[in-house]
Amino acid sequence: MNKLIEDFNKSNDKYEIVPVVQGEYGETLQALQASLAAGKPPALAINRYPEFMKLANSDVLLPLDEYMNEPEFNKDDMLLLDQGLYDEKTLGVPAFVASQMMYYRKDIFEKHNINYDELENFEELAEAAKLIKEKEGISGWSVMWYTEHMIDYARSAGGDIVSEDGKTVTIDSEEWVYAWDSIRKWIHEDKIMDTVHGGNGWEWWYKTIDNVMNDRSAGYTGSSGDGGDLDFTKVATGMQKGFKDSEPRPVAVSVMFNLFKDAPKEQQEGAWEFVKFYTAAEQTAYWAVETGYIPVRDSAVETDIYQEKLKENPYLAVPLEQAKTKGIPPYVDPTGGKIYTEIELAKDKVLIQNIPAKEALEEAQKKAQKELDKVLKK
Repeated sequence: MNKLIEDFNKSNDKYEIVPVVQGEYGETLQALQASLAAGKPPALAINRYPEFMKLANSDVLLPLDEYMNEPEFNKDDMLLLDQGLYDEKTLGVPAFVASQMMYYRKDIFEKHNINYDELENFEELAEAAKLIKEKEGISGWSVMWYTEHMIDYARSAGGDIVSEDGKTVTIDSEEWVYAWDSIRKWIHEDKIMDTVHGGNGWEWWYKTIDNVMNDRSAGYTGSSGDGGDLDFTKVATGMQKGFKDSEPRPVAVSVMFNLFKDAPKEQQEGAWEFVKFYTAAEQTAYWAVETGYIPVRDSAVETDIYQEKLKENPYLAVPLEQAKTKGIPPYVDPTGGKIYTEIELAKDKVLIQNIPAKEALEEAQKKAQKELDKVLKK
């Protein structure tokens, strides 16, 4: 990010981007809310989808449709542009695309004749994890303490967040309970999997990766954005698995640039110039090969930098393939994130406190339904 900011600043003599780094997306939202309350928003921010929805619901974001209709922007080349829509206006532009991937230790899987790609579902992965735990004495798989992953698991068991008509929260359905309680049992009862939680910022995330790279776990569910930090001589990238006979349904989500209504006009214009620079094919390809995230333009795949990296690391293509062939959009939470909050609280009860999924999800469903009902009544 700093490299691209530096390149942009050198490329023009009118605008300068001054980065302010936060620990993680929740901290970014807190900083934004404080600056908005003080009447001094930044010109530009990057937000994950749930945080974007909260900001969109607060009516503080600048509509970008007029900017995006500039011919040189070529919006038809962009991936997941529809995820920035809110109330028929475009309030966000993809900065990068993430999908949650499965990373596993090639040496450990090969040693025990486990072919990840031939595993039919998550239950077969659990059987492989059990074998690895018995033979190696290490965790067979690590489950991230991450709400998005738990939502992926539930949807990959056939569940959804709400009913088709959008009126009923369904996070207490049989499919959700099955997926989540399977994870809970594998962690707390069978002890063939584990989860790391707590710490500052993304500390728990990086500890999970460290456990895999340092022979304490055989694999983990992570982000496509981990690809820039992993040693692919040791690990391989796999696509997500479904549960039972269900197809995997991982979310492919845009992490978005947002501009703010109350920022000075000149700063808004400078921010948009940076967005255009950053999302151009060469820059988004550079971002992708350095981080592992999915580029935001179809044309990025044809750039020299992307093609050269692909020769060096064929696993770079797996997240893009998953996003295009199996990826589904995130749920658009009409409550401004309150349904997501209840799912997050339930996730902690299941993963950390070992509370049965049925109990945690039924409580979450009741609270989430009340929030949805308020919105529907309006």
